[in-house]
Amino acid sequence: MANLTNNEEPNKKSFYHKHASKLLKSLNESRDRPNLCDAVVIIGSSQIPVQKNILSAASHYFRALFDYDDHITNNAKEKQGVSSGSTVSLDHMGIDENTFKSILDFIYTAEVKLNPHNIQDMLQAADQLLMSDLKDICCEFLDTCINAQNSIGILDFTSQLSCSWLHLKVTQYLDAHFNEVSQYDEFLRLDEERVAKLLSRTTIDVKKEDDVLDIILRWYRFEPENRGSQAIDLMRKVLYAHQLSDGALSKCTELKDQLGHEFLHTIMKLREEQRGNPVIHRGFTRVIVACGGEGTCVDRDDCEIKNYVRCVRPIKTKHPATWIELAPMLNPRCGHGLVEVGGYLYAAGGRDSNCRILNSCEKYDPFTNTWTYVAPMNHARVGFGLVAIENMIYAIGGSNDMTDPLMSVEAYDVFTDKWKPLPDMIMKRAWACYVAAGSKIYVLGGGIIGKFYESVEVFDTRSLTWNAVSPMRERRCDARAVAVGNDIYVFGGFRRIECPSAAHSGHNLKLCGTEFYSEKNDYWMPIQNRSGAVTICAVGESTNISGVLYDEEDILIVGELDMGGDEVHTVRSFNRHTNTWDCLVVTRPKLQTRYQCCLLSLPKNLLYKLLWEQGKLNYSDILMC
Repeated sequence: MANLTNNEEPNKKSFYHKHASKLLKSLNESRDRPNLCDAVVIIGSSQIPVQKNILSAASHYFRALFDYDDHITNNAKEKQGVSSGSTVSLDHMGIDENTFKSILDFIYTAEVKLNPHNIQDMLQAADQLLMSDLKDICCEFLDTCINAQNSIGILDFTSQLSCSWLHLKVTQYLDAHFNEVSQYDEFLRLDEERVAKLLSRTTIDVKKEDDVLDIILRWYRFEPENRGSQAIDLMRKVLYAHQLSDGALSKCTELKDQLGHEFLHTIMKLREEQRGNPVIHRGFTRVIVACGGEGTCVDRDDCEIKNYVRCVRPIKTKHPATWIELAPMLNPRCGHGLVEVGGYLYAAGGRDSNCRILNSCEKYDPFTNTWTYVAPMNHARVGFGLVAIENMIYAIGGSNDMTDPLMSVEAYDVFTDKWKPLPDMIMKRAWACYVAAGSKIYVLGGGIIGKFYESVEVFDTRSLTWNAVSPMRERRCDARAVAVGNDIYVFGGFRRIECPSAAHSGHNLKLCGTEFYSEKNDYWMPIQNRSGAVTICAVGESTNISGVLYDEEDILIVGELDMGGDEVHTVRSFNRHTNTWDCLVVTRPKLQTRYQCCLLSLPKNLLYKLLWEQGKLNYSDILMC
C-alpha cells in the first residue's frame, strides 16, 4: 500500500457534513431503549429514563450533578442492587413532566415547540438547568410576545431570570408605549410603590404632563374605595404640577366627590411649590449623530482629525436644521466604527490625529452626556466594519497598517465588556461595506490595492460560518448599506472609470448607483429612479456618503451630497415604496466631514437642555416645550 501515499497531503482531512445530524437522530432513537439509559429523572410519580452523557453535554446543571455521582446516587436504588445508575429528582425545582420532556426533545432534535402557554415554564427551566442555547431561543420567542397587556409581567420575569437583552428591550417597549400600557389591568393592579417607581421615570414617552395626571386618575378609579390617599401621595411623588395645563385641573373636579377637591387642592399646592422649577421633558427624540471624522484640510494628506460629536433631528421644518453639540469623544477618530446598542453609542478603532491606528473603544451614555472607555479590541483597525446584532458588536476586517487588509473578526458583548475572536473572512479586502440583516452580517465589495470587488460574503452569527452569496452588479469600494428586514440596499461607493454603468466623477473613479438585494431570492437588482426624478445626488468631487440609516419608515442617506451647482444636502430620505427622494437636512455640521453616523434615541430632557445652553432654541422648539 506504500504506493497510495500522497506526498503533497499525507494527512488530508475529510469532512462528512451529515455526520452530526445522523448521530443526533440515532441518539434520539436510542433514548427509548432502557438498556441504553443509565440514569432516571424523577418528577412527581413519573420516572423518566435518561442518558447521563447526553444530559451532561446539553446542561451544565446535569454535568455538575453527574460529576459528583457518588453524592447523588439514590440510596433506595442501591439497596435494590442498582449501583451503576443515578436517580435525580427535579421536584424541588418546580419543573413539571411536560416541560422536561419538551427539553429532552430539544436536546435530541434541536427543535422545541413554544407557545404563550408554555414559554414561561420553558424559559424558567432552561435558566435553572443552565441551558444557555435553549434560554436564548425562549427569549427570542418571548420578544415576539411583548404587548401593552403583558409588558410589565415580562419586565419582572426577565429581571428575575437575568435575561439582560430581553429585559432591556421590554423596558424600551414599556417607555415607548406607556400610555397604552397604563390602560390595562396589569398596570392598574400594581401597588402605589410600583406605580410611583414607573411614573417617576423621565424616559416614559408621554406627550405632556397632563397624560401623567390622567394615568394617576385612571389608576385611582380602578379601586376608588382604597386608593384616595395613595393617589394624593402619587401626585406628590411624581407629578410636575407646574407643567399641567389649566384644562387638566378640571379632570379632578369631574370626579364629583370630596376626593376630587382634595386632588385639586394637592395639585394647586404642588404648583405653588414648584413655581420657577425648570421644565422636565419626558421621553426620547430620534436624532442622527455625526461622530469624529475630519476637520480643516491643508491638503488631502494633512487633515485635522476631530473628536466632535453632533446630532440633528431628521425632520423637515420651515427652519434650518440645528446641529446640537454633544460631549466630544475621548479620542479624535477618523475611519472608525460607530454603532448604537441598547440606547448607547459605541465608537471603536480608527486613526487618531497622530496617524496612529487605534484599538481603543468608548461608550456614550445619553442620560449623562458622557463618554467612557470600554474594553479595547484585540486588533487595531481602520476602515473596518462595526455592526451590532442584539447585545453583540462585531468588528470585521479593515487594516492595521493602512496597506495590508485584515481578515480577522472579533465580537464584543456589551454586558460582559469582553472581546472574543471569531472565524476569519473568506477574502482579504479593505474599505468594504458592512451591514447586519437579521442574524447575518454581509460584507460587500471593497478591494485591495489595484483591484475592486463586487463579491459578497455572509457571516452567520449563529453557526459562526462564512459563505459566499450572489455578487453585486457593480464593483464598488467604500460604499454604504442598510438592511430593511432581511433585505439590503447599498448606495454609492466608487469604482474605476472603465466600468461603463457608473457615473463619472471627473477623475479615474466613478460614483456607483444603488442596488437592492433580496435575501429570499439571493438576487441583486439596480434601483431605477422615476423618469426625471432627483436622485440621491449629482456627480461631484465633493460627494461623500457618511452613512445610510433606516428609521422604520424611510431610508436616510447622510453625508455631503452634491446636488449640482452650489447646492449640497446633508440628509436625504428615500421612500422605497414610491422610489422617490426628499431633502430633510441641508445644514452641515460645522468643520466636520467624513464622519461616522447612526440613529440614537436622545432623552428629550437632555435635548432641550443643550438647545438652551447653546442658544439654539427656536420658536417651534419653545412651542414643543
